[in-house]
Amino acid sequence: MEYARLWQDLIRLALIISLLVLAVIAMVVGMVFVFIGLYVALAETMKPWEAGIIVGIGIVFFATILVLIFARQGRAVSSKGPPISEQFTHHFNAQLKQIAGNTIAQSNIKGSDIVLTALIGGIVLGASPRLRQRVVTTLPSLIKLAGQKFLS
Repeated sequence: MEYARLWQDLIRLALIISLLVLAVIAMVVGMVFVFIGLYVALAETMKPWEAGIIVGIGIVFFATILVLIFARQGRAVSSKGPPISEQFTHHFNAQLKQIAGNTIAQSNIKGSDIVLTALIGGIVLGASPRLRQRVVTTLPSLIKLAGQKFLS
């Protein structure tokens, strides 16, 4: 039950981040059109290079305001404690360590066997481009299958 809630929270966080990124992209595209419109309007009444300088100064001013806002937000988050994403990552890593530790503890696998397997797998994948490509193409379906077994 805890794992399903963790995955739901992870999906919700990814969705929120995606929507925020889309909003920022939309705002930037909107500002590009505003500055183009400003340039066209100014170019009718003055020389094009003068309109370009004025619009350029406006862009630098707008970018400076955005940088100051983001810098202030970063300080506000860091002064209260670790960011939410860091807390979530720490919680997720702790859960993953607990699951992996329990799985390894219940089996008869030694830590040295895991290290040797990872080393040999790394060498084989590094030496064989065809095998590496095959692993890359089949890995998403394996992860999906493991996630389904994990959640059930």
